[in-house]
Amino acid sequence: MFLGIIGSLVFALAFVVAPLSTKASSYSQINGSATLKVGSRGVDVTSLQQFLGSNGDIYPAGSVTGYFGSMTKAAVIQFQLANELSADGIAGLNTRNKVNSAILAGHGIDVYAPSISNLSVVPSGRNVSLSFNSNELVKATVFYDVNAINWSNWDDSKMSLATPLISGTANGDNTFSSNKQFTLSNLSADSVYNYTITATDQSGNTTVIWPTTFRTGQ
Repeated sequence: MFLGIIGSLVFALAFVVAPLSTKASSYSQINGSATLKVGSRGVDVTSLQQFLGSNGDIYPAGSVTGYFGSMTKAAVIQFQLANELSADGIAGLNTRNKVNSAILAGHGIDVYAPSISNLSVVPSGRNVSLSFNSNELVKATVFYDVNAINWSNWDDSKMSLATPLISGTANGDNTFSSNKQFTLSNLSADSVYNYTITATDQSGNTTVIWPTTFRTGQ
C-alpha cells in the first residue's frame, strides 16, 4: 500500500514550470574571445541576446539589437545566477563557455526542474517495485530507510542551488530517460519504510519529492 502525500522541492533553480526545449541550430555560438559588457557591439552580442531570449524569465525584453545595453546586462546577471556564476553582468570567459555549452547540448536556457508524475509503489513481499514518469529526460535516485529520511544543507542559503545530501540506502539510475523503474529488494518484512526520490535533468536541475512511506508485505 502506498501511503502519504507527494510534494516536491526544487533545487538548482527556483522555477517550477514546463522545461524549455529548443534546438541547438536555433542559436549561434559566441566565437569571439572578447569580453562582452555594456557598450559592446557586434555579432557575438547578437548571438548572446538570441540565446538569452530563449527564456523569458531570464531576458523578458528579448531584444536582439547587437548592442549590449542595460537590459542585456540584467539578463546576463539572471543567467549567471541560474548557473552559479559570478553575477557581474559581464560575459567573460566562464559565462561565454556556459552559454556555448548549453547551445552544444541542444537546448536554450533550461532553468526548469523536471516534474514527476504517475508515481507507483507496489510491494510484493519483501520487494517493492517503484516507477514514475518525468516530463523530460532525467537520471534518478530512490533513497529509502526504516528510519526518517534526513536532508543535509537543503535549507542552507549557501547550498540553495545544490541537491541536498540525503540519508538512507540509495538506488540510482544514471541513464537519462523519461520513464523510471526501480526494484527495492530484500527489505524487512511487514515494515514501514520512508523514502524520497531525486530526479535530475540534463541541465542539472533537480526535483526532490517530499519524503513519504510504503509498507512491505510479509
